[in-house]
Amino acid sequence: MILFVLAFIFDSPEEIFNGYINILQSPSVLISDYLCIGGLGATLFNVATIMLLNLALVKKLGFRMTGPIFADIFTIAGFSFFGKNIFNTLPIYLGIYLFARIQKLPFRSFIIVVLFSTGISPLVSFMISGTGWPLYLGIPIGIISGMLAGFVLPSFSAHTIRFHRGYNLYNIGFAMGVLSMVFAVILHSFNVELNVGGPTSESYHTQSVWIVILLSTIYLAAAFILDPKVIKKYPKLMKSSGRFVSDFVKDFGRPVTMLNIAVMGYISVFVLLILNLQINGTVMGGILTIMSFAAFGKHPLNAIQVMFGAWLGVLLTNYTFDSVGMVLALLFVTAVAPISGRYGPFIGIIAGFLHILITPIAYAFQGGFDLYNNDLPQALLLH
Repeated sequence: MILFVLAFIFDSPEEIFNGYINILQSPSVLISDYLCIGGLGATLFNVATIMLLNLALVKKLGFRMTGPIFADIFTIAGFSFFGKNIFNTLPIYLGIYLFARIQKLPFRSFIIVVLFSTGISPLVSFMISGTGWPLYLGIPIGIISGMLAGFVLPSFSAHTIRFHRGYNLYNIGFAMGVLSMVFAVILHSFNVELNVGGPTSESYHTQSVWIVILLSTIYLAAAFILDPKVIKKYPKLMKSSGRFVSDFVKDFGRPVTMLNIAVMGYISVFVLLILNLQINGTVMGGILTIMSFAAFGKHPLNAIQVMFGAWLGVLLTNYTFDSVGMVLALLFVTAVAPISGRYGPFIGIIAGFLHILITPIAYAFQGGFDLYNNDLPQALLLH
């Protein structure tokens, strides 16, 4: 509701409508900054709309707000700044629903896969808007491709956790990375140009900083309202390794988890400001993803080391933070925070450093279809 209100504070209804249409019509592959494509108001409207859809789905299926489900929904919010919208997510959901029906299993048993599956949603938009094909051909191919990806994901993702042994929090993203490579290879064989990611916009940096601070402060206030002594219980959470599956809501309670979400939000903004890095739509997505997994494995004591390792990786190599991909890598490296929690700061720093070396290679192989682009190199690193 806050995001809906903010959308109409920043822009007029007409600007939001026109910007939202631009978002729905964009190819949406990495890196498609919706702040650049549709503006701040339309982007916030897109984020709020897709969050509402998934919250309604979770409620309809009778789930409570656990750590994994919170991580799913807030991750969806983050990536709705640069690649996800209602139009390109529904075919994937339909594919998973069909898989459940054919396997004669309850659809609700795939809720985690359903919510994370939207990471491959740019595949649908690209087939429709990015190939140059006429709409009568692109629309059915896009919908069928999304349904096919959704149909395959449940069984495929169930096996990928064995590959990285629970040290990559973005498990389903790894599965989508492999599927993205398959689709990229197929399209490449038909001479379809894949590099259609657009520019980014840093015009809303200040507003984005305040939005993150506002959201973090709301969680901070809620934590102390629910439990005035929450700060005394926080150290127990930070002793957790965070290894998959770590449901902080279940293990430590809602107030402590909310405090951790707030702290990780503040840390994300602080790191970016210290390094003088600007926030665009993609970076905003990275920040919200860090906050989302603060309920599902990340905390300051296992995340800061890998971020420091990633910073060293940029500092000591030819890479620079002038590339938005490197800024994203700095944020998304926190997916391997559990390895620091399990093996200590030194190993965490090494993991963060190696992550920077491997990540740039992944984009070329995945064609920009997997929004969780960092997940494949992380899984390879951990393997």
